[in-house]
Amino acid sequence: MLNGALILNKPSGISSGVFSRKVKKLLNQKEKVGHAGTLDPLADGVLIVCIGEMTKFISYLTDETKTYIAEITIGIKTTTGDIEGDVVDSTKNSPSKKEFEREIKNFVGDINQKPPIFSALKYKGKPYRYYAKKGIQIQIKERKIRIENIQIISFKENKLKLKVDCGPGTYIRSLAEDICENLDTLGCISNLTRTQSAGFQIENSLKLSEITEENINKKIIPPGDALNALDRIQCRPEIVEKITNGQMIEMERASNNGFFRLFDNDENFLGIVESYGGFLKPKRLLGNFNKIGDSS
Repeated sequence: MLNGALILNKPSGISSGVFSRKVKKLLNQKEKVGHAGTLDPLADGVLIVCIGEMTKFISYLTDETKTYIAEITIGIKTTTGDIEGDVVDSTKNSPSKKEFEREIKNFVGDINQKPPIFSALKYKGKPYRYYAKKGIQIQIKERKIRIENIQIISFKENKLKLKVDCGPGTYIRSLAEDICENLDTLGCISNLTRTQSAGFQIENSLKLSEITEENINKKIIPPGDALNALDRIQCRPEIVEKITNGQMIEMERASNNGFFRLFDNDENFLGIVESYGGFLKPKRLLGNFNKIGDSS
């Protein structure tokens, strides 16, 4: 049974869900497959595809920072917030590079953002895009997100290219529209690449065509390594036994609140533990597996 993560470079023109199902079909086995952090069909770049028991840890990967290179076409607004949507408005007003430089500083830090109507977020069990396609109005609430940094890479004619480092839940389409709106203009995403996710870089990602049934054992990253954005903690056997039995343990190391990867003395990854208020407690533990290949 396979357990681990593949760091893949999703091409544009395909949804993350369809792309993940291609991975599952390639495996020709019954392992669960899921992805950490959805990429729009327009977008390409790093997509972490989790296999088997690794799917239990998708949320920990999704919650890590991501980096995008976004191209914004200035002067048009579309139904979807990207160039693939229908144009609903246009303007000739184009702010200067200096105006954009000043404005993007207002979006760094913790900000409120309203997700786009064409998205996979759900309302009453159905994705927003379901209501958008049917022309049904729904209430979309703002959510708090974090932008670590925004940098202008270039600004030529009506194309503004940005590098964005951000936390989970950020919609680059909404960010582009909001920046433009604050400068009394319009804009939509015309190109989007995720260059980093949970510490994994695009230059180290794989094309799906590079993965085969024969080599996947060498390409897949074990769960403990796939979660290397989290600090690790190694515990003695008696501590491991208590934690894996669901007990909270008082530990000096636990004074640093947060999540840790738990390893035993034999370097086996056992799962995620949470450190809080001086105690260490189990959060998401594995079953009896530590290998990425076949296991009983």
